[in-house]
Amino acid sequence: MNYRIRNVEVVRYPVLRVTFDDGISGEYDLSELIAKGPVFAPLKDKAYFNTVSVGEDGHTFGWNLDDLGHEIDFCPDATRIRIETQKIEELAERYRLSRSAAE
Repeated sequence: MNYRIRNVEVVRYPVLRVTFDDGISGEYDLSELIAKGPVFAPLKDKAYFNTVSVGEDGHTFGWNLDDLGHEIDFCPDATRIRIETQKIEELAERYRLSRSAAE
């Protein structure tokens, strides 16, 4: 599938709300990525983190998108899978808790 990003905004550092062109949206926590490696080191700067933007035609989102070789960008398809998986896990946990409470 080729998902496109309609909007990306900072919810709180280091969490983004990503909205796709079909209206699906969810939070994307970048804590682990920022902590992992030098590629994401610039995102430790909260002011820089706040400059996140959507790329041309929604094919990507990230930082420094106009500076080829220095951009930090994310794939919409992988982001969509992560957000959908997170939503399913949250629903499963709610269901598990409601079943436990009913027993």
